Amino acid sequence: MRNTLAFQDKLDRQQNILVVDDSNSVRYAMEKHLSQAGFAVTLAEDGEEGLDRALEGDFDLVITDIDMPRMDGFELCAKLKGEFKTSGIPIIILSTRDSDEHVERGFRVGADAYLAKSADIRENIERIKDIVRARNFLTGSRVLVVDDSSSIRLFLRVGLTENGFTVKTACNGREALDVLDEFKPDLIITDLMMPEVDGFELCRSLKKTEFASVPVVVMSTLSDKAIMRRLMREGAASCLIKPFTVPQLSMVIEEIFSSNFRLLLEEKERLQMEHRLTLSAIASLVQALEARDSLTRGHSERVALIAVGIGEELEFKPAELERLLLIGRLHDLGKIGVRDDVLLKKDRLNTREYEHIKDHSSVVADILRPIESLHDILEVTTSHHERWDGKGYPDGLAGEAIPLKARIISVADVYEAVTSERPYRDSMPPGVALEIIREERGKQLCPTCVDAFMRWFEKTGGEAKLPEDYRNH
Repeated sequence: MRNTLAFQDKLDRQQNILVVDDSNSVRYAMEKHLSQAGFAVTLAEDGEEGLDRALEGDFDLVITDIDMPRMDGFELCAKLKGEFKTSGIPIIILSTRDSDEHVERGFRVGADAYLAKSADIRENIERIKDIVRARNFLTGSRVLVVDDSSSIRLFLRVGLTENGFTVKTACNGREALDVLDEFKPDLIITDLMMPEVDGFELCRSLKKTEFASVPVVVMSTLSDKAIMRRLMREGAASCLIKPFTVPQLSMVIEEIFSSNFRLLLEEKERLQMEHRLTLSAIASLVQALEARDSLTRGHSERVALIAVGIGEELEFKPAELERLLLIGRLHDLGKIGVRDDVLLKKDRLNTREYEHIKDHSSVVADILRPIESLHDILEVTTSHHERWDGKGYPDGLAGEAIPLKARIISVADVYEAVTSERPYRDSMPPGVALEIIREERGKQLCPTCVDAFMRWFEKTGGEAKLPEDYRNH
């Protein structure tokens, strides 16, 4: 199954929902609860208005009542599914008419789910959220169809493609195994009885590959319960008895993907918690480092704020600015391994002491290398002492071979260091720091980053403050 991050941008985008109902109270309640859940809501009073709004706008979901003047919900569903622009939008019928007959008719005209108005509205909102998330999750998903019948392969390719899937077919299990690495399916739908490698053997073989977690739906004309139980033991996520319709298959796929999606979200939340704990521990190390010397206390935070200012001038996106803020806070982490007699020395460092302090770049590498999610930070923290002219350390990188964020940190570091008091000298006025930075443009410092720093300084006078959007980070 694809990693959650591959489609996280879809989930982060605010989802647009069209609510069609002739009841003022229902429209008000749905708008209130859906808005609180983070959705953008558009309202329509009947089917005709709902159809017009659906064709004019761009919606991720339509929720409609059945009994409405001018055009009822069943007709609205049929018309939405008949229009090219709206045919792929999932539809939920929300009605008091929830008999088996009405539910069946709703599915026949294209509804994807049927919710009762009599149910708790909070439960309905959770179900709506699940449907939207599942649809985002499965849209564009790769489905591998395996069947020795060319007519069934064609039937499923056409039907699933119309439902937003990317489909590849194979005529037996051996061919399916051969295309796994190239196609990388998110779901496999396979027949049971096939020549060469059948559905049983395909499920067993999948367990031995990197695709062992890919859900498998098995199709069969056999209804023997013992065979079905065996299929589930062999790794099948679900079974379908032929003949079936594409909407029936889509419902099975949506349920499978919804379950997997919830598992992925839980795993993501767990990893995010571990990540926050890791960063908290590292931040404590930085505080411990700066506590060793009252004169450098707050240095990393000020460098981080200046770096964010430079990043804004370079038109970094918000996510990049957040990462830059973190990098700035951690850029001197390696100094935790520098001896006090060197770090706090008031006189000029001798050659041996200078070589010792240069080692802090490799120390930070040892700290961060085991943490895969911080490797981009590692790249910057180990190279922010490289120079544009190639005379820096530890690797002698030059020009654009130095990561951009490292070049930004270098400029911010120079300004903050020059304008702050140090054990071996007093602080210098901002004007002196500006002259030093101008002098080092194209030598020690990246010209592009220096120019961006100068624009930031002209706007702020060198006052490093966190932008309003990042105050809570």
